[in-house]
Amino acid sequence: MFATAEFWILACLVAFFAILGYFKVHRTIAGSLDKRAADIAAELDEARRLREEAQQLLAS
Repeated sequence: MFATAEFWILACLVAFFAILGYFKVHRTIAGSLDKRAADIAAELDEARRLREEAQQLLAS
């Protein structure tokens, strides 16, 4: 049972996720993703504002 490659792969995978959970890496990743989403939303708002401004300039 302990000699199969599948067992050791599973054991290392479980240990890896346990270490990630212990150090709360998921919070760091989630925080980074939330910040990135906010940055993208701000860029989209700015692009939308610039587009509307350009359309007004073209219309006049």
